[in-house]
Amino acid sequence: MSEGVSIGDKDFSINQIQQSVDQILESRKTVDTSQLNNLSAPDLLRGQAQFFIASEIFSQIATDLSIEVTPSEIADRRTQIIASLGGESKLPAALVGANLAASDLDTNLKTLIISERMQSNFINSGGLETEYFAYLQDLIVKTAKKLGVKVNPKYGKWNSETASIDASDSTDGAVTGLP
Repeated sequence: MSEGVSIGDKDFSINQIQQSVDQILESRKTVDTSQLNNLSAPDLLRGQAQFFIASEIFSQIATDLSIEVTPSEIADRRTQIIASLGGESKLPAALVGANLAASDLDTNLKTLIISERMQSNFINSGGLETEYFAYLQDLIVKTAKKLGVKVNPKYGKWNSETASIDASDSTDGAVTGLP
């Protein structure tokens, strides 16, 4: 498998995923990370691969539910977030804390807006707020199964029941902990 992850007809190369990881690691050098819980290399790689999958799942859900997000809405949300942080100078530290590459911010904001609209639509159609998470998880799992997901073993193993990448044992069970 030459791609990093594949979902539906969309492929994300190992290089694309690595570029996000490299941006995050480079950004960590520019901010104080002593109080942050930064992901280790394998977890960061898996997290970025999961990010690409999740963004495609949410894009498909948005299409299925006729939810549109415009570039101006994304720009407005970015402005709101920067204001809530206390200015543009605070954004790099926030991105590092969220393990998010600056180049992936708009995709993340689009996913966030889609999720908020889904929740609003769910509640407005009579759903209970306490039931939303189960509804969302079910929709994510069904959409991932519909699209089909393949994950390069470098990132872990795809779990179709949770629509997430599970860490894999790189030793395939050959190394175990002490009793």
